[in-house]
Amino acid sequence: MSVVLKAEKRENLGSSAARKIKREGRIPAVIYAKDGNVNLSIDTREFEHEYFKGASLTSVVELELGGKKIKVIAHKIELDPVSDRPVHVDFLNCDSNKEIRAKPKLVFINQDKSPGLKKGGFLHIVLRKVEVICDNAKAIPDKIEIDVGAMQVGHKIRAENLKLPAGVKLAKKTFLVASVIGRGKAEEEVAVVPGAADAAAGAAAGSAPAAAATAPAAAGKAAAPAAKAEEKKPAAKK
Repeated sequence: MSVVLKAEKRENLGSSAARKIKREGRIPAVIYAKDGNVNLSIDTREFEHEYFKGASLTSVVELELGGKKIKVIAHKIELDPVSDRPVHVDFLNCDSNKEIRAKPKLVFINQDKSPGLKKGGFLHIVLRKVEVICDNAKAIPDKIEIDVGAMQVGHKIRAENLKLPAGVKLAKKTFLVASVIGRGKAEEEVAVVPGAADAAAGAAAGSAPAAAATAPAAAGKAAAPAAKAEEKKPAAKK
Protein backbone atom coordinates (compact mmCIF):
# COMPACT_ATOMS: atom_id res chain seq x y z
CA MET A 1 0.00 0.00 0.00
CA SER A 2 1.50 3.33 -1.10
CA VAL A 3 1.73 6.32 1.22
CA VAL A 4 -0.62 9.22 0.47
CA LEU A 5 0.25 12.76 1.60
CA LYS A 6 -2.15 15.67 1.28
CA ALA A 7 -0.63 18.65 -0.53
CA GLU A 8 -1.64 22.23 -1.16
CA LYS A 9 -0.51 24.35 -4.09
CA ARG A 10 1.69 27.35 -3.29
CA GLU A 11 0.95 30.59 -5.07
CA ASN A 12 3.33 32.85 -3.16
CA LEU A 13 7.05 32.07 -3.29
CA GLY A 14 10.06 33.50 -1.48
CA SER A 15 11.56 33.30 2.00
CA SER A 16 8.80 35.28 3.76
CA ALA A 17 6.09 33.06 2.23
CA ALA A 18 8.08 29.95 3.21
CA ARG A 19 8.36 31.13 6.83
CA LYS A 20 4.61 31.69 6.95
CA ILE A 21 3.97 28.16 5.66
CA LYS A 22 6.30 26.69 8.32
CA ARG A 23 4.47 28.60 11.06
CA GLU A 24 1.27 26.94 9.85
CA GLY A 25 2.79 23.51 10.41
CA ARG A 26 3.58 22.75 6.78
CA ILE A 27 6.76 22.12 4.74
CA PRO A 28 7.45 23.94 1.44
CA ALA A 29 8.06 21.52 -1.43
CA VAL A 30 8.34 21.35 -5.20
CA ILE A 31 7.71 18.65 -7.81
CA TYR A 32 10.17 18.63 -10.70
CA ALA A 33 8.58 17.34 -13.89
CA LYS A 34 9.22 17.55 -17.62
CA ASP A 35 5.95 19.36 -18.26
CA GLY A 36 6.62 21.99 -15.57
CA ASN A 37 7.45 22.28 -11.89
CA VAL A 38 4.74 22.43 -9.23
CA ASN A 39 5.23 24.41 -6.01
CA LEU A 40 3.28 23.07 -3.06
CA SER A 41 3.35 22.40 0.68
CA ILE A 42 2.78 19.26 2.72
CA ASP A 43 1.81 18.63 6.32
CA THR A 44 4.88 18.55 8.58
CA ARG A 45 3.67 15.75 10.85
CA GLU A 46 2.58 13.50 7.98
CA PHE A 47 5.90 13.83 6.16
CA GLU A 48 8.06 13.50 9.28
CA HIS A 49 6.19 10.30 10.16
CA GLU A 50 7.49 8.79 6.91
CA TYR A 51 10.85 10.56 6.94
CA PHE A 52 11.98 9.21 10.31
CA LYS A 53 11.34 5.65 9.10
CA GLY A 54 14.54 6.13 7.06
CA ALA A 55 13.22 5.21 3.61
CA SER A 56 12.03 8.54 2.20
CA LEU A 57 14.60 8.58 -0.62
CA THR A 58 13.63 5.10 -1.81
CA SER A 59 9.85 5.14 -1.37
CA VAL A 60 7.31 6.25 -3.96
CA VAL A 61 4.53 8.30 -2.37
CA GLU A 62 1.32 9.76 -3.74
CA LEU A 63 0.65 13.46 -3.29
CA GLU A 64 -3.04 14.30 -3.25
CA LEU A 65 -3.29 17.69 -4.94
CA GLY A 66 -6.46 19.27 -6.28
CA GLY A 67 -8.39 16.02 -6.30
CA LYS A 68 -5.65 14.16 -8.20
CA LYS A 69 -2.91 11.84 -7.00
CA ILE A 70 0.64 12.37 -8.28
CA LYS A 71 3.26 9.67 -7.83
CA VAL A 72 6.56 11.15 -6.68
CA ILE A 73 9.78 10.21 -4.91
CA ALA A 74 11.82 12.50 -2.64
CA HIS A 75 15.05 13.51 -4.39
CA LYS A 76 16.48 16.04 -1.92
CA ILE A 77 15.43 16.82 1.66
CA GLU A 78 16.78 20.01 3.22
CA LEU A 79 17.20 19.79 7.00
CA ASP A 80 17.31 22.40 9.73
CA PRO A 81 20.98 22.67 10.88
CA VAL A 82 19.98 22.64 14.55
CA SER A 83 16.99 20.30 14.84
CA ASP A 84 17.70 18.05 11.80
CA ARG A 85 14.03 18.24 10.89
CA PRO A 86 12.92 18.62 7.23
CA VAL A 87 12.37 22.23 6.13
CA HIS A 88 12.09 21.74 2.34
CA VAL A 89 11.57 18.78 0.01
CA ASP A 90 12.35 18.34 -3.69
CA PHE A 91 10.21 15.66 -5.32
CA LEU A 92 10.67 13.99 -8.71
CA ASN A 93 7.58 13.11 -10.70
CA CYS A 94 7.63 9.41 -11.46
CA ASP A 95 5.60 6.84 -13.35
CA SER A 96 5.52 3.12 -12.60
CA ASN A 97 6.54 2.37 -16.20
CA LYS A 98 9.39 4.89 -16.48
CA GLU A 99 12.91 5.12 -15.07
CA ILE A 100 13.11 6.51 -11.56
CA ARG A 101 16.04 8.01 -9.68
CA ALA A 102 16.49 6.98 -6.04
CA LYS A 103 19.12 7.13 -3.30
CA PRO A 104 19.28 3.85 -1.37
CA LYS A 105 21.51 3.65 1.69
CA LEU A 106 24.75 1.65 1.67
CA VAL A 107 25.16 -1.03 4.33
CA PHE A 108 28.67 -2.39 5.06
CA ILE A 109 28.49 -6.01 6.22
CA ASN A 110 31.04 -8.50 7.66
CA GLN A 111 33.20 -5.79 9.22
CA ASP A 112 34.11 -8.23 12.01
CA LYS A 113 35.68 -10.58 9.43
CA SER A 114 37.89 -8.02 7.65
CA PRO A 115 41.63 -8.83 8.08
CA GLY A 116 42.50 -5.17 7.70
CA LEU A 117 40.11 -4.06 10.44
CA LYS A 118 41.31 -6.86 12.73
CA LYS A 119 44.88 -5.54 12.40
CA GLY A 120 43.80 -2.13 13.65
CA GLY A 121 42.71 -0.58 10.37
CA PHE A 122 39.83 1.87 10.08
CA LEU A 123 36.92 1.69 7.63
CA HIS A 124 36.77 5.15 6.05
CA ILE A 125 33.28 5.54 4.57
CA VAL A 126 33.01 8.19 1.86
CA LEU A 127 29.36 7.61 0.87
CA ARG A 128 26.36 6.57 2.97
CA LYS A 129 23.91 6.74 0.06
CA VAL A 130 24.28 6.36 -3.70
CA GLU A 131 22.12 7.69 -6.51
CA VAL A 132 20.79 4.99 -8.83
CA ILE A 133 18.46 4.81 -11.83
CA CYS A 134 15.79 2.12 -11.61
CA ASP A 135 13.76 0.66 -14.46
CA ASN A 136 10.53 1.26 -12.55
CA ALA A 137 9.14 1.83 -9.08
CA LYS A 138 9.18 -1.89 -8.25
CA ALA A 139 12.93 -2.09 -8.91
CA ILE A 140 13.90 0.52 -6.29
CA PRO A 141 16.11 -1.12 -3.62
CA ASP A 142 15.78 0.07 -0.03
CA LYS A 143 19.50 -0.63 0.54
CA ILE A 144 22.64 -1.92 -1.17
CA GLU A 145 24.89 -4.24 0.83
CA ILE A 146 28.69 -4.08 0.53
CA ASP A 147 30.74 -7.03 1.81
CA VAL A 148 34.00 -5.87 3.40
CA GLY A 149 34.87 -9.26 4.92
CA ALA A 150 37.97 -9.76 2.74
CA MET A 151 39.35 -6.22 2.77
CA GLN A 152 42.97 -5.63 3.78
CA VAL A 153 44.59 -2.35 4.81
CA GLY A 154 44.85 -0.17 1.69
CA HIS A 155 41.96 -1.82 -0.15
CA LYS A 156 39.33 0.46 -1.69
CA ILE A 157 35.73 0.05 -2.83
CA ARG A 158 34.83 1.96 -5.98
CA ALA A 159 31.68 2.31 -8.06
CA GLU A 160 32.53 -0.68 -10.25
CA ASN A 161 32.76 -2.91 -7.16
CA LEU A 162 29.11 -2.41 -6.17
CA LYS A 163 26.76 -5.33 -6.76
CA LEU A 164 23.44 -3.90 -7.92
CA PRO A 165 20.12 -5.76 -8.16
CA ALA A 166 18.42 -6.34 -11.49
CA GLY A 167 16.91 -3.27 -13.09
CA VAL A 168 19.22 -0.87 -11.24
CA LYS A 169 22.21 1.09 -12.55
CA LEU A 170 24.39 3.85 -11.16
CA ALA A 171 23.69 7.46 -12.02
CA LYS A 172 27.47 8.08 -12.00
CA LYS A 173 30.13 5.58 -13.03
CA THR A 174 33.28 6.71 -11.21
CA PHE A 175 33.55 7.48 -7.51
CA LEU A 176 35.09 6.17 -4.29
CA VAL A 177 32.76 4.48 -1.80
CA ALA A 178 35.02 3.44 1.09
CA SER A 179 38.55 2.29 1.99
CA VAL A 180 40.42 0.58 4.83
CA ILE A 181 43.04 2.91 6.28
CA GLY A 182 46.00 1.70 8.36
CA ARG A 183 48.17 3.47 10.94
CA GLY A 184 49.67 6.79 9.87
CA LYS A 185 53.42 7.52 9.56
CA ALA A 186 53.37 9.70 12.64
CA GLU A 187 52.26 6.75 14.76
CA GLU A 188 54.93 4.48 13.27
CA GLU A 189 57.71 6.99 13.97
CA VAL A 190 56.85 7.27 17.65
CA ALA A 191 56.41 3.52 18.12
CA VAL A 192 58.50 2.16 21.03
CA VAL A 193 61.53 0.09 19.95
CA PRO A 194 61.89 -3.18 21.95
CA GLY A 195 64.62 -2.75 24.63
CA ALA A 196 64.76 1.02 24.28
CA ALA A 197 62.84 1.53 27.50
CA ASP A 198 65.23 -0.77 29.43
CA ALA A 199 68.29 1.01 28.02
CA ALA A 200 66.88 4.40 28.98
CA ALA A 201 66.12 3.14 32.48
CA GLY A 202 69.68 1.76 32.84
CA ALA A 203 71.22 5.06 31.74
CA ALA A 204 69.12 6.95 34.24
CA ALA A 205 70.10 4.53 37.02
CA GLY A 206 73.82 4.86 36.16
CA SER A 207 73.71 8.64 36.26
CA ALA A 208 72.13 8.65 39.72
CA PRO A 209 75.28 7.44 41.68
CA ALA A 210 77.47 9.88 39.78
CA ALA A 211 75.21 12.75 40.74
CA ALA A 212 75.25 11.56 44.34
CA ALA A 213 79.07 11.41 44.34
CA THR A 214 79.48 14.92 43.03
CA ALA A 215 77.09 16.35 45.61
CA PRO A 216 79.54 16.04 48.66
CA ALA A 217 82.42 17.45 46.63
CA ALA A 218 80.37 20.45 45.66
CA ALA A 219 79.30 20.91 49.26
CA GLY A 220 82.95 20.78 50.37
CA LYS A 221 84.03 23.40 47.86
CA ALA A 222 81.25 25.66 49.03
CA ALA A 223 82.22 25.20 52.71
CA ALA A 224 85.96 26.01 52.17
CA PRO A 225 85.56 29.73 51.33
CA ALA A 226 83.16 30.09 54.21
CA ALA A 227 85.78 28.70 56.62
CA LYS A 228 88.49 31.04 55.30
CA ALA A 229 86.16 33.98 55.76
CA GLU A 230 85.68 33.06 59.40
CA GLU A 231 89.49 32.96 59.95
CA LYS A 232 89.99 36.46 58.53
CA LYS A 233 87.42 38.06 60.87
CA PRO A 234 89.18 40.14 63.64
CA ALA A 235 88.70 39.02 67.18
CA ALA A 236 86.17 41.01 69.13
CA LYS A 237 87.57 43.51 71.71
CA LYS A 238 86.74 42.85 75.33
